[in-house]
Amino acid sequence: MTNIGVFDTGLGGLTVLTKLVKSKKANYFYFGDTLRVPYGNRPKDEIFDFSCDIVDFLEKFDIDYYVIACNTISVTCLNLLEEKYKKTFIPITAGGIRGSKSYPGDLLVLATKATVDSHFYKDNIEGDGKRVFEVAGYNLVDLIENNQITSPKMDKSLDEYLNLANKNQIPNILLGCTHFPLIKNEIGKKLTYEANIIDPADYILDKIEANNNDLKIKIFLSKKSNIAENIIQSLIKFDYSLTYVDFI
Repeated sequence: MTNIGVFDTGLGGLTVLTKLVKSKKANYFYFGDTLRVPYGNRPKDEIFDFSCDIVDFLEKFDIDYYVIACNTISVTCLNLLEEKYKKTFIPITAGGIRGSKSYPGDLLVLATKATVDSHFYKDNIEGDGKRVFEVAGYNLVDLIENNQITSPKMDKSLDEYLNLANKNQIPNILLGCTHFPLIKNEIGKKLTYEANIIDPADYILDKIEANNNDLKIKIFLSKKSNIAENIIQSLIKFDYSLTYVDFI
């Protein structure tokens, strides 16, 4: 039996969980911190403290290893989490690097402020003639979490954040936040040219080891939300349980 913990700042990690459950049978325990989302504009110490709250909760399920389904947590806390818990943590950023290097040409990283400020992708991908541009989508996570995916505010924001891509016809767009696959169609519509839109989750599936005969999915959220329930129902096409947790 393989127990896999998957966690994110909110609902974005569900895009990762969806691909995992379709690919590998395991016992999945997902935690989305819907109470304190977004993390992307918070200081590193606070992001780490919040991440520890989540892992401390999930540890009681005898987790074999964790998938950090959040770029912000991955770029700020990976080493700290590994050191504290002595467990294997698979960061979504590993898929981001792998996916980005799979396509020739320059790359635009659309991510949270914390991920952009870390310059993680730029430092690990740029070189050999490949340029990496970075754009922080400051309010996109909030808009997604509040079900404003198709709204004037989303339209205006994407026009702003994708201006650099459209101006320079950047051939590759990396979705540097796991919330952003939820607006992949909206991003595509705002581009004035054809681009490769890269979802890092597609490039970590072969890193997941599981040997279960059955699939079990337990989802935990830190704040009750009808929006969250609707998103879960639209994404997860297998049986699951949903529990709201008050550990703050």
